[in-house]
Order: sequence, then C-alpha cells, then structure tokens
Amino acid sequence: MKHYLSCVAIVLLFSASSMASSVSVTPYIVNGTNANLVNYPNFASLFYRTSSVYSTSSFCGATMINSQYALTAAHCIYGEFNTMLYTVVVPNLEDEDNFLSAAQVKAVEFYYPDDYVESQSQLWPNDIAIIKVEAGLTVPDYFSLLNSTTDTNYPAGSGYKAVGHGNVATNQTGGSVLLETDLTFVDNTTCRGIYGNALSSKQICFDGVIGASSLKNATCSGDSGGPVYQYVGSQYIQIGLTSFGPAVCGNPSSPVVAVFTEVYDYIGWISNVINGLETPKYYITTQNGVRSLVDNSGHMAATEPTPVQENTSNQTGGGGGAVEEGLLFAILFLNFFYRRHRWRKS
Repeated sequence: MKHYLSCVAIVLLFSASSMASSVSVTPYIVNGTNANLVNYPNFASLFYRTSSVYSTSSFCGATMINSQYALTAAHCIYGEFNTMLYTVVVPNLEDEDNFLSAAQVKAVEFYYPDDYVESQSQLWPNDIAIIKVEAGLTVPDYFSLLNSTTDTNYPAGSGYKAVGHGNVATNQTGGSVLLETDLTFVDNTTCRGIYGNALSSKQICFDGVIGASSLKNATCSGDSGGPVYQYVGSQYIQIGLTSFGPAVCGNPSSPVVAVFTEVYDYIGWISNVINGLETPKYYITTQNGVRSLVDNSGHMAATEPTPVQENTSNQTGGGGGAVEEGLLFAILFLNFFYRRHRWRKS
C-alpha cells in the first residue's frame, strides 16, 4: 500500500519509529530497471481486497505454478488470518496501477511445510508456501519453470535476476512498474560466515554490484515471496523465492544482500500439494455469502463482517456494516505497514 487512511497516521508514525531496527519480512528491488514479463511469465502478485476496499500495492510477490496454485513465502501468510481471508492472486501484473483491470482471483487454500519456523534467530527455515485460488486463472502450467535439477551449487557470476514491485531503497518507495536487478551467487559457506550456522542448505544467498545509487543491487521491503531466476539455455528458471536480507537494503558493506528459499529442495512437496496429497493449513468456506477462514482442525480463524441490513424505520446515517469494514480495513492497513517494516535482519 502506498497511501491509505489518514486516521491512522499517528499510529503509523509511531510504528515506523519503534520498528526501525526490527526485522521485516518483505523485499523489493534496489538499482532496478523495468522488467519485461515476457522473460518472467510466471510472476504474480498478492493483494488485499475486500468487497469495497483494496491495497494499491501488493503485499508480497509470488509465482504461478499453474492456473490454480501460486508459490510464495510462508512468512507472507503465517499467522496473518485477515491477510489470508482477503488475499487475491494477480498474475502478470507489470504495472500495479492497472490492478483493478487485471485478472485476479481469491485465495481459498493455504499450504506451508510443517517445519516452517517464524523466527529471526533461526533464519525462517522452510520459508515457502502455496496458495490455491478459487477458480482457475487463464495461465499455462509453469511447473517446468521451477528448478528441479541444480541443488545448492550454482555457477558463479551473473545470470541471476530478482524481480519485484516497490521500494528502491530502505524506506524509499519506487513507482508502480515491475523492476528487475542482476545478482551474483554467494556460496553457503560464505553466507554462513555472515548469518551463522542456522543458515541451511535449503537456502541460497546472493550479492550485488554497487550501482549509481551507491547501494548494491538487491531486494528490499515489499516483495517477499517473489522470485530469483537463473538464465538457463533460452529461459529464466526460478531457483528461489525471497525470504530475508540485511537491515539496509543494498548495504554496500554487506557481502550478502538477499537470502532466498531454494526451490529445488521443495519440488517433491510442491508436487504433493498440487496433486492433492497435502492438507491445507487453512482454507476458506462460504456460508450465506459470507467467507470464513478455517484451520485444518475445523476452527474458525477469521470471518468477514456480516452485512447489517438497513433499518428503514430509524435511519440515522452510516451503516454498521460500513463501520465494521472500515475498522477491518484499518487493521489490515496497520498489519501491512508493520510487515513492510519488519523484513530485514538487523
């Protein structure tokens, strides 16, 4: 989100100052250039959208596996019940200003590994998730664009691209157009020297050259779950999805500018999900037109506000339904703001 309710401005200012040194969980592109989706046809974006309000920017990046399933980071949805309830998946969105006219569909099921851990000290292991949408989007099967051949040891040098919408430096928003940037592979031994032994072989690390901004090419706040690609043969293959990185986006003194969950290690799990062999952690049910988020034990985690019927005998102006939705939207906005400011490892 780039702008929203002025009534929460004071809270947002307090939140920004109090969380400046915390870890955030969403990145974008530093030293980026406009990306051509012809090169990255499986790219997708995750937005908030209720019946009457929506976010003007995506809260996380994603990639389409096929017409029903999207791949993203677990931390984009973990413990965020209202986020899941109001998530829509938007494929091939090059300019976020075109969100309203873009093809999009509501999420209905959410999967992440049983051993995902929402922990900075443990470096968010197994940070991967899959979202199923309620109706098939008109997109091809992109499973072949997921890396299933190379594990951990990637060639040194260039040929790697990170793609995303949003911030171009710490606390500095960019435009609405999708950006890309070049990265260089960093081996896990070097990366562990920066982040410690909690870094696993299921995570891959990247550095970037210093650009005209005096910052390194990097990801930054707002595009967690988005892809990193390797150019293989004649196409870009997704080898990872964005998880975390240094507190300062593109920090020129850091040998590692971004850490990604490695796709190769989860190909079997991804296949099980799309073939119906995994149970969703959460799913959406609809009764009398009202959607609810339910966990895999049947417990209701979140539900839409029930519309309040107009009382024609005692109209006082301002429906209760509108008030409920306004409060809900304020909560969603604060949640989004918090997530934009807690991604980076300090």
